[in-house]
Amino acid sequence: MTGTRWVATAGRGLEPVVAAELAALGIAPRAAEPGGVPFEAEPLGAVRACWRLRAANRVLAELASFPAPDDETLYREVRARVERTSSEPFALSTLLPPERSFAIAATTARSALTDSRWVALRTKDAIADGQRARFGRRASVDRERPEVALRVRLDQDRATLLLDLAGEPLDHRGYRVESARAPLREQLAAAALLASGWEGRGPVVDPMCGSGTLLAEAGAIALGLAPNRLRDHWPFERLPPFRGLLERVRAEAIPAPDPAVALFGNDLDPAALAATRRNLEAAGLAAHASLSVGDAFAFEPPPGPGLVAVNPPHGARLAESPEQWRRLGDLLKRRYRGWRAVVVAGDAALGRQLGLKPTRRMAVRNGPLEARFLFLDLW
Repeated sequence: MTGTRWVATAGRGLEPVVAAELAALGIAPRAAEPGGVPFEAEPLGAVRACWRLRAANRVLAELASFPAPDDETLYREVRARVERTSSEPFALSTLLPPERSFAIAATTARSALTDSRWVALRTKDAIADGQRARFGRRASVDRERPEVALRVRLDQDRATLLLDLAGEPLDHRGYRVESARAPLREQLAAAALLASGWEGRGPVVDPMCGSGTLLAEAGAIALGLAPNRLRDHWPFERLPPFRGLLERVRAEAIPAPDPAVALFGNDLDPAALAATRRNLEAAGLAAHASLSVGDAFAFEPPPGPGLVAVNPPHGARLAESPEQWRRLGDLLKRRYRGWRAVVVAGDAALGRQLGLKPTRRMAVRNGPLEARFLFLDLW
């Protein structure tokens, strides 16, 4: 099973962060591709990646790849793999007996087949017809909690059939019980923190904390908490190659850089702060947090040095005002001297209004929107 090709998918721009995470887990990443980092591992390593990767979207196993210039070829190739008897643990016929429910998601780019819904439907038909031919019955489709979550990626008329270990994005951590404004996605927040060079030590301040995602991710990093510790559904647990592996991974210790980390959140909106409080409670981090309602420009940080992480509210007061960005830059210089900072900027031009020279910039995507991480050493 060492020859299985895995891919840890990632938002554009986050591939280097995911590659570094894989290397830290003892998994050698291969050359990154747009939107993902391939790697080879035993199933135990893939489960460890699911459990511990903070900046990845999904962990996928490549089951098959073949030319698919039209829907009939796609149907024929998939059906043949369902009907074919195989002892390989990752063969489609092994993973998909009729008693296991499944679901299919599809993407298509630069191919004759342009409708992803049609690609998914033809793949589903091929699986169902192949099962009927081989077993006399077919599996049911379960879009909510399938036992086998499949993805079909069609690119340049080539289809790749993939097994999605988690079945849903890894940024569904389970602690976000309430949101405020447009929340920063969990894996993007974690990536910003990891890429900042922060080592998990010292206080963490978010003076515009919104629903607290940056604080929750920082607390998990500092305390050595697995990012997906709260998830209660892992489809791979029912599949033979992975049985018993999650228990082994759960038992592995994760280094805790600062078991006494202090998280400081502030926001002008009381509802946002209430959301932060509830989310940190759900994450098991409330005991490490001090929260306050007020203007970010009046907030007094604790003794440092530490990390100040801020995601200015896009489309609202700060994001639309160069003057406010200059005020933010002045604030960082005056009150956070000696600290490290990471600023999530949705607009490169406004980010330059900080009046501070970042040590590094990263262009990333926050869902459909472009964003940038600005990393600063405040001396």
